[in-house]
Amino acid sequence: MSKTEKIEKWEKEILIFGTVKGLASEREKLREVFNEFSPELMLLGISPEEFEGLKRYLKEPFEIEPDDYGLIYAKKLERFGEVGLPVPTYLEAFALSKSTGVEMVPIDMPDKMYSELFTCKLDFFKIMRFDMRKRKVWKKEFDAKTPEDFVLEWDKEVNKIREFMEIEKEREKYMGEKIAEIIESKDGKRILVVVELERMKGVVEILEKI
Repeated sequence: MSKTEKIEKWEKEILIFGTVKGLASEREKLREVFNEFSPELMLLGISPEEFEGLKRYLKEPFEIEPDDYGLIYAKKLERFGEVGLPVPTYLEAFALSKSTGVEMVPIDMPDKMYSELFTCKLDFFKIMRFDMRKRKVWKKEFDAKTPEDFVLEWDKEVNKIREFMEIEKEREKYMGEKIAEIIESKDGKRILVVVELERMKGVVEILEKI
């Protein structure tokens, strides 16, 4: 599948780049996209809190412990290349912003909003069911031949519980609307949006509907 999609709207060019979260080689891919497109603004599919956390990490690195699903994801993804944390793509985005002066803005839900949505959508038993599926996900053999196919298969597998996928759809809606809101308030004509590959299609669909 294509990792980029361009939308021309509001007299602006919006290039969506879907990244394979965690794969170190994605740094080079983002750099190539950035240099070819020459954006005037970069929007990142992370929360404001994650954005500030990356700022702190770059000033003084600290150890980051992934959750159990994050560990399983990393081990499965390793067959496609080196895996890193924090997400290498977003580290590259910060490096590009620093070297070029291009402004960056986070577009994902604030942590408080996500927590409220999580609490609203899920009861104790759904959370327990999700937690108990870890062993099954660990044992599952994914058929993907590329890292792009893998993340889409992974997303489908870990979000088999309907309410978890509904939460991801709400994130896509929020990010799509946030992109539109930010673009209206900024002067730049070329905007590069970096999101998780598995969320890219949904974000594009929301943008096209606005």
